Formats: sequence, structure tokens, C-alpha cells
Amino acid sequence: MEQVMKHYGNAILAVIVLLALGGIIVAALASDGYVAEQFKNALTGFFDNMNGLLG
Repeated sequence: MEQVMKHYGNAILAVIVLLALGGIIVAALASDGYVAEQFKNALTGFFDNMNGLLG
């Protein structure tokens, strides 16, 4: 077990941190709060501007 942690410890820690960040982002966006509204507005504005460049 010690050798596994020595060899893969950093990778395991990175996966745990990324999963925690993903969980926080999903929780923030799941509710219809301020963060979710601003994220939706940013995405909508971005794609509206991209469509404006094409046509």
C-alpha cells in the first residue's frame, strides 16, 4: 500500500481535487441562484455573438 501511494499518490490527489471542484460547480449551477443565472447569460451571450459573426 505504501508503494502504491508513493507511486500514484499525486495522481490520486489530483483526481480527488478535480472531482471535488466538479461537485462544487455542479452544485452551484444546479440551483437557480445567482451563479447559475450568470453562467447561463454568459453562455447565451457567447453563442449569440458567435452566430452574429457567421451571419
